[in-house]
Amino acid sequence: MEGNRAYYTLPLFRYTNFVRFLVFLDGVVCVALWLAGGRTQYLEDNVVHFDFYRSVFELACLSLLRMCLLFHFFTRIEEISMKLLDEPYDRGLIKKRQAYYVSAIFFTLLSTAYAVTKGVFVLHEESYKEMHSTYVAVCIASLVFSVLELLLALAFLRMARRLQVMRIVHRYNSDGQEIDEEGNTIKKKVNLRRLFVMARDEWWILGLGGIALLVSSASNMMAPLFFSFVVDAALTSIEKVNHTVLVLLLIYIGGAIAAFFRSWLFTLAGMRFVARLREELFAAIIKNEIAFFDTTRTGELTNRLASDTGVVQNTVTVNISMLFRYLLQIVGSLSIMFVLSAKLTGVLLSCVPIVSIGAVVYGKYVQGIQKAFQDELATASTVAEESISSVRTVRMFSGEDKSKREYNVSIDKSYGYGKKLALAGGGFNGIVGVVAFGAIVLVLWYGAKLVIMEKEHPGTGLTIGTLTGFMMYTLNVAMAFAFISALYGDFMKALGASERIFELLDRKSEVNISGGKVLDGLDGGILFKNVTFTYPSRPDNEVLKEVSFSVEPGKVVALVGPSGGGKSTIVSLIERFYDPDSGTILLGGQDLSTLDPRWFRQQISMVSQEPTLFACTIKENIAYGREATDEEVEEAARQANAHQFITEFEEGYETMVGERGVRLSGGQKQRVAIARSLIMNPSILLLDEATSALDAESEHLVQEAIDRAMKGRTVLVIAHRLSTVRNASEVVVIDKGRIAERGTHEDLLHKGGVYKKLVLRQLSAGHGHVMPPINADTADIEEEGSQEGSEGSNESNGTER
Repeated sequence: MEGNRAYYTLPLFRYTNFVRFLVFLDGVVCVALWLAGGRTQYLEDNVVHFDFYRSVFELACLSLLRMCLLFHFFTRIEEISMKLLDEPYDRGLIKKRQAYYVSAIFFTLLSTAYAVTKGVFVLHEESYKEMHSTYVAVCIASLVFSVLELLLALAFLRMARRLQVMRIVHRYNSDGQEIDEEGNTIKKKVNLRRLFVMARDEWWILGLGGIALLVSSASNMMAPLFFSFVVDAALTSIEKVNHTVLVLLLIYIGGAIAAFFRSWLFTLAGMRFVARLREELFAAIIKNEIAFFDTTRTGELTNRLASDTGVVQNTVTVNISMLFRYLLQIVGSLSIMFVLSAKLTGVLLSCVPIVSIGAVVYGKYVQGIQKAFQDELATASTVAEESISSVRTVRMFSGEDKSKREYNVSIDKSYGYGKKLALAGGGFNGIVGVVAFGAIVLVLWYGAKLVIMEKEHPGTGLTIGTLTGFMMYTLNVAMAFAFISALYGDFMKALGASERIFELLDRKSEVNISGGKVLDGLDGGILFKNVTFTYPSRPDNEVLKEVSFSVEPGKVVALVGPSGGGKSTIVSLIERFYDPDSGTILLGGQDLSTLDPRWFRQQISMVSQEPTLFACTIKENIAYGREATDEEVEEAARQANAHQFITEFEEGYETMVGERGVRLSGGQKQRVAIARSLIMNPSILLLDEATSALDAESEHLVQEAIDRAMKGRTVLVIAHRLSTVRNASEVVVIDKGRIAERGTHEDLLHKGGVYKKLVLRQLSAGHGHVMPPINADTADIEEEGSQEGSEGSNESNGTER
């Protein structure tokens, strides 16, 4: 932060001052109450002859310690935050601030736990009746301040993150990933909190489910207690037994009804959440630039949408309800167990550290393996998707065994990770079971001793009913810990699955799909100024090198040249599928990068060599670009020479074309694509070898439709047919990423350069003459020339550009 801008105008620093005031007040109030609790001699006895049940000396000391430590922690956090605002971004400072923050959380948590434990013991022993009233006030004040400081420390994290976002300047690499100042990719940490924040729209459902959860948990907590009453009542009166059993039955019925609403509401929230998550994820995927899809396999993306989101679904809703249910079960059971017998409860809690350490180790191990497991499943899905979608090619080359081997390799790898997950899960559950049931056996043994003590010396031990209830609560706690351990594994699996989801959600597209200037109209002029371009997936191969040319509005310009010269790349740049590395592209006199992509793509239509149709009706395919009436669809089809064959189908325009249009022939697909372009009424028409892969009859119908579509529009055509090139206003010859020649058909023939060689090769092939190759890169022209000159030919050999 520079200049005279005050730090304390920011919420974080005002908040820090409030926290420091609160911890100062904590120390002063608790110590003052303790000192006001008795005479000097009484205070000395309180210190020297410390009694846990009647003394509050340690609470006063704990308050002073809280005051000193938290004051120091938050002051250091404030100083580091100031440095983060003033100095260059430093991850070391971030980690140091996190260390202070974690220390504050840990200390306030311990302090709160001790205050709660102290209060439970004091109330249980009823020693508060013998204590000075101010001492009771110390217990209450210590508990209240501890809870407040814990909540404030937890809330501090959100404010600190907001401050960090203010300071950080986000940078992204060519893959859309965030990088630091040294260019290294910043791997964002995925945590459960972020998953829960994403479920914010379902919080009202989760809130109602939470109420039902509290009711069902409360009924579960009360049942063992009343069960112990039944056991003790059985030794005295049947009337007490009947009354207690009736109450117990009502508790179970109420708990069952609450459990129904809990399950229904949390499941409903999960369904809503995963539906919205899939929508957001699909929107994040589809908005990425074309270069992203060049390097990312389709099967991997579909696996994230289907599989990973399903893994996350239960974690955020159903599993979190189960977690809270078992946590409440543990806290409630332990609280009642403290009241029943503090000694037995202490014995039971001795196993908690072992389970906790095991859970942390297990969770870290499972998270990494789960991510690898999901990655292999994504790879397998990709192989399956490619093989199934290209099943004709697979069958043509008898590639079934090859596809099966590739799929099996990925499945075998995922199975290997699955075995590790199963082994880790089994081992962890086994350890938890041994520890839990070992603790139960120990509690049962010690409880039996207390029952014997109660018989010999009444009031010193436990009744049989109390021990029975305590054992039921012990089983509740053990079962809850076992279920939580399993849920912990699920949470770690969800973190592994969600890591890739958030990578996609956080990815910033290099080319936005909307935003920019919208013009009143587009005259159709195109201008390339010193454009250089390299595909992100092939950074070492420069496709275009200082390309400059123009297309006047309403003119037809033909791009010709050897295969791989960069013709199709020029068309892709006009559509802004990619941005050039250097140079400028002007559309209608405006820099293309400043125009709204969604708007200018409405002014451009493109027909490619292999058009893509969607698995819907012919009508829906034609009207894909905009809302259109039936009359408009039919008129576009007539102009594209498609109306006749469409009406010959039994369902006409409602005919389903199948996946990628497999139910239509190549010529039919091409004419539907032309109709889809014409219905947009574009100012600019881009034709990328639209007839190169058609038979002679289909080519004639398609070319007729193209000639009709070209009238009154700016047209940029990648062409090999001599008639198309001859009628163009200008011919631009692209060779090895540069413009080799440009001019009219006649002018270029007279020059005797690359263009003339291409034409001669086409003509010689068209008349059946054998001619030595002039340039190996002109194979596509030769094939197109052969198609042009060989009447009656049924198939052309259009090659890749």
